[in-house]
Amino acid sequence: MTPVPIPIPIPTAGRWPADVGLWRVELDLGIDPAGACGYLAASEIERMGRYVQQADRVRFAVARSVLRGILGARLDCDPAQLAFEVGPFGRPSLVAHPGVSFNVSHSGERVLVAVSALRTVGVDIEAIDPALDWRALLDLVCAPEEARWIGSTGEFYRCWTVKEALLKATGKGIGAGLKSIDVTSDVIIDSTSAKLPPKLRFICLDELDGYSGALAFG
Repeated sequence: MTPVPIPIPIPTAGRWPADVGLWRVELDLGIDPAGACGYLAASEIERMGRYVQQADRVRFAVARSVLRGILGARLDCDPAQLAFEVGPFGRPSLVAHPGVSFNVSHSGERVLVAVSALRTVGVDIEAIDPALDWRALLDLVCAPEEARWIGSTGEFYRCWTVKEALLKATGKGIGAGLKSIDVTSDVIIDSTSAKLPPKLRFICLDELDGYSGALAFG
C-alpha cells in the first residue's frame, strides 16, 4: 500500500483565528492511487475510478484520505468510519458532526485542507502557469472596474484564489458566480470590505512557492 503523505501544518502566525487548522500536502502524481485509498469508502473509491487521468485519481484519493485522517484525529474517531453528506450546492459535511466545517483544494502537486469546529472555512490553491493568458479570462470572472485593476497589477491568481475561497466558504461554491465578489485593491488590503460576502474574511497565502492560495473564514 502506498503511504498517504503526511499533512504539514501551516502556522497561523496571528493571521487567522486559532481554531482554524490549515495544512498543505505535497503530492507524488506518479504513485498508484489505489494504494492511497485505505480510509476511503466504497463510494469514494468508485468516484476516484471515474477520473480518466491518473493524476486526477491521485489528487482525489490523497486529498480525501488526508482529510479523513485530519478529521479523525480532531474528532478522536476512526477516519474510515466518518460519513459524509453533500449539501444542495455540492459542499460536503460530516453526518454526525454538522458543526465541523472543512474544505479542500488541490492543484498541480499540492493540496490544502482547512478545518474548524467554530466557523465556516473555505480554501483555494492554484498552480501558477506563466504561459496562461489570464487577460483573456478577465471579462469572464471580473467586474469591469475589477478587471481594469487586475490588468494593471497582474494580481490575477491572487484574486482568483480569494474569490474561490470566499465562495466555497459560503457553501455555494463558484456556482454563485465569480463576478459576485469584487476583489479590488481596497479589498486586498482590507478584507472587512462590504464588497465581500457578509461576515467573511480572507487571508492570502504567500508562502506557497509556485502556487497562489487563499483561506476564507467566518
